[in-house]
Amino acid sequence: MSAQGDSKGLFSYEFAALCTASLLCYCNLAIFYGFYNYLDHIGIPAMWRGPLLALEPLTALILRPFLSTRLTLGNSTRAMRLGVAVAFLALVSYPFADTIPAIAAVRVVHGAGYAILASGLITTFTHFLPRNRVAQGFGILSLTTLLPSALMPPFVELVTPLLPGPGLAYAMAAPLMLLVLLLLAPMGRKARHLAAALPPEHSQRPNWSEVRQDIRLPGVLRLLLAHLAFLSGHTIVYFFIKSWSLSLGEANPGLFFTCANVATIALRVLGMRVFDRLNPGRAVALALLFLAVLVPCFGLAGVFANGPAALNAMAVLYGLAIGLCMPLFNAAMFRVSPAHLRGLNTNLLLVALDAGFFLGPVIGGVVLAAGYGLQSLFMVCGGLLLAAGLFVLPVARLTPADSAKR
Repeated sequence: MSAQGDSKGLFSYEFAALCTASLLCYCNLAIFYGFYNYLDHIGIPAMWRGPLLALEPLTALILRPFLSTRLTLGNSTRAMRLGVAVAFLALVSYPFADTIPAIAAVRVVHGAGYAILASGLITTFTHFLPRNRVAQGFGILSLTTLLPSALMPPFVELVTPLLPGPGLAYAMAAPLMLLVLLLLAPMGRKARHLAAALPPEHSQRPNWSEVRQDIRLPGVLRLLLAHLAFLSGHTIVYFFIKSWSLSLGEANPGLFFTCANVATIALRVLGMRVFDRLNPGRAVALALLFLAVLVPCFGLAGVFANGPAALNAMAVLYGLAIGLCMPLFNAAMFRVSPAHLRGLNTNLLLVALDAGFFLGPVIGGVVLAAGYGLQSLFMVCGGLLLAAGLFVLPVARLTPADSAKR
């Protein structure tokens, strides 16, 4: 998988630069937690809000399979630079987009920039990751997706009233993309040197025949389907929990994300070294089954005297379960994948992520437009998480814990 193999430690400039680039990338996504409400604020009809929410991940979903078969270690740094430029263009355009066609165009451009940047990043990341530190490495990388979700929503809630227009909150993230370019400056040369040291198959683009054979491998398809169902459910929570929190009387609905993500971050930091000793398939399945019970309970928060406090307490449990799922999904896929296809399969997990971020808003919009309440939507979310857990359970036999392998 990597020229580093087991011989080098996890932390290097490449690892730190890629994690920081990921952190900045996800800052420009985390500010969209309230985009549904923003569309309502600027007068977009309810029937269009779900599709407009879904356009960004739909674009990424369409592009990602193509990118997955074209990106190699040798060209992934150039792809990241292109993705940064496209994402920057989209972010600075949001304040000027106030009609359905204009918003749709900006969402498509934003989705393209995100897909190119993230796909290039994960292709490079899998090659610089030591083989014996996979779960820990992905755990740290996934923290970079969580810190923005914990910090940006409350920050945006505080600064938005001070801005001339609500769309400017989205443009504020654009300068962060320029910092990514600085981090990537030395990466191209380092990636080319590593590519030269790897076996030839690591630098070859997989063809569609290889992709089809890869998906048929034991565990790969199950993990992809589970990831799709998991992210569809998680996205419903992400985009619609603000409305539920406000209905309970919460003054700052961003606190749900803060509570959930602080719990996730604490689990990752305190338990990071244990992750590589777990059976990732079994741990993910159990966490998903727990979430399948927990998320429908969000709809019961209103029966408590202090509904917002009850919901935020459940957010802590939600964050702990999410904290296990995300890095261990990647670790499980890493274990069931051939060495030269690990970058491809990690990108295919991102395809499932994009599909989930597309389906979640669409499902949520359809359920609410049909006249059902948010409690019913959380029940649908629980069903998706249950399906995800059942998909992963059989994978546990393919991903034994380290102690079982000795």
